[in-house]
Amino acid sequence: MQHNTPILNILTVGLSGSVTRPIYLEYNSRLKELNRIWANENNRYQILQNHKSTVEALLAISIFYRHVMGFMQGATSFYKSVNKKCIGGECAISIGQSVLDKKQQNHLLAAVIQFNQIQDKYQLTPSFFEYSETIQFLRHCIDLYNRPEYEEDDTI
Repeated sequence: MQHNTPILNILTVGLSGSVTRPIYLEYNSRLKELNRIWANENNRYQILQNHKSTVEALLAISIFYRHVMGFMQGATSFYKSVNKKCIGGECAISIGQSVLDKKQQNHLLAAVIQFNQIQDKYQLTPSFFEYSETIQFLRHCIDLYNRPEYEEDDTI
């Protein structure tokens, strides 16, 4: 028997409770709202219900992006600009009592690069993650659904 781990668990493994709690709260709240929207049979988003697992995965990824990846992208952009001005090309950045050294900066950069590759592969533009209401998220999903696929290989 194969056990499937929910994507949100995969994305948040190793993160602190103070980070994961708001992610799970938002995900569960928006999931309830999705189900209420889909309960109305006369709406334009009904077609997405046939792809429920994909929509749930996109919802999880979008919430993860807004709570984690957006900040990581900002941090990498910041330390890249700081490191350009460093003599010798390497600076450790002190944030409170934490120090972001070159090794940690590389870990952040690798995560951002990998996430950007996933975005590119699945045509998830930064605007896809910009929504305040669940109905806006569904509109983004409809737009994505109506785009032609460009890759046959679905592996990451």
